[in-house]
Order: sequence, then structure tokens, then C-alpha cells
Amino acid sequence: MISPSESAGADANGSAAVRLPERLMKPDAKNISRLEFYPLDRPAFVADSESEDEIAGVETLPPEKEALVGPQQPQTEQMSDRVEIARSEATAEARLLWQTELEERIAEERSRLQRVEEEFREQRTKYFAAVESEIVRLALAIANRVLHREANLDPLLLAGVVKVALEKIAKDSSVVLRVPASEVEKWRGAFAANQESTLKLVGDERLGTSECVLETNVGRVELGVSAQLEEIERGFFDLLQQRPA
Repeated sequence: MISPSESAGADANGSAAVRLPERLMKPDAKNISRLEFYPLDRPAFVADSESEDEIAGVETLPPEKEALVGPQQPQTEQMSDRVEIARSEATAEARLLWQTELEERIAEERSRLQRVEEEFREQRTKYFAAVESEIVRLALAIANRVLHREANLDPLLLAGVVKVALEKIAKDSSVVLRVPASEVEKWRGAFAANQESTLKLVGDERLGTSECVLETNVGRVELGVSAQLEEIERGFFDLLQQRPA
């Protein structure tokens, strides 16, 4: 056996010497080829082709393996199609599940809003009912204070109410008007012009300012400010109770 370097000067016309690889023959080559040895009886072109294949890293497949590569391509395409179909089905199923869950949540939220609306309606009704009652009480309290103040300034403030009540009573009926004892003379002066009236004035120590009581054969009526306001209050609350919800 001889190395390719020993036969570098051999001729190319069929001598037994093996030619050097092409890269080794270039003086400016940066890479150095491996030093390989071949039998003397081996043709030069065979050694050269084998060395070139090994240097290039080319690997040839046997015929039976090449035959197997062909059928694998359709199988790969089929597998890709199956994967794509499975992905589409999974996406559709996920979308359906998401839509179902969304509809359930919307239904739950709608039911919750309906319950909240009903509770709000009930609370609103109760609130306005309470507010109306408070407004009535407030208005009556204000009226009571104002009327009592006016009655203190004018003890005969209720004279007009008494006259209206007397007009509705039969003339032949006996009438007794009880007034505060300290205001009897003032009341007598207010009815002095009505000589035909059968009204009898009686002073009552139990009565205070802005209070008077009218007594007849058929009953007894309180005409004072407090009594009138209480009657108005009862009428207001009766109307509130009869009001539809």
C-alpha cells in the first residue's frame, strides 16, 4: 500500500497510483483532506468516487428503502387532513359549549335582574307609602301650630265654624256651646246679634284656647282646632289605605 502523497507525480493514463483529492491539489486550500490509503490493485476512479462521496457526506439509500419513501407521502397527507378535521371539530364543539354556557349565564342574569326589579318595586311602594304618611303628619302638625297661634291671637277664630254648624241644626233644637271660661263674654258678644238663636253659652274650665264643644239633643261635637285636625288626619289615612297598591 502506498499513500496518495507518494504517487502525486504519477500519470493519469492508467497507472496503479491513486490520484490525490482535488482539494489537496490546490495550493491555497485552507482545509486539509484526510490521509487515506487504498489497495494497489483497486481502480483509481473507484477510490476517487468513494472518497468524494464520503467527503461530501452523501448517503445513498438501498432500493428497498427508496421504495418505502413513496407510499409515506400520501399517508402524511392523510394524517394532516385528519388532524385538520379533528381541529375543526374541536373548535366547533368548543364554540358550542361556550355559546351554551353564555346563554345559561344570560338567563341567570336576567332572572336576577327580574328579582331585583320586583324587590325594588316593592321597596318603592313601601317607601312612598311611608313618605306620604309622613307628609300628611307633617302637614297636619304645621296646620295645628299655625291655627293654635291664630287662635291665641283671635279667640273667636272658631266663631265661623260654630255659625256654620248652627245653620245645620233645627231651630227648635236646644243648643249648648261650651267655651273656655275666660272667653265666655267674647263669645256672647259674637252671637249677640242673633236674637232668635236658642244658643246657650257655658264656660268650661276644662277647655283651653281654640277649643269649644257644641252639644245638641242628638249628640255632641268638638269644634276645636285639635279636634278638627284629628278628623282631617283620620280622613287622609283612610284614603291612603283605600289607595290601590
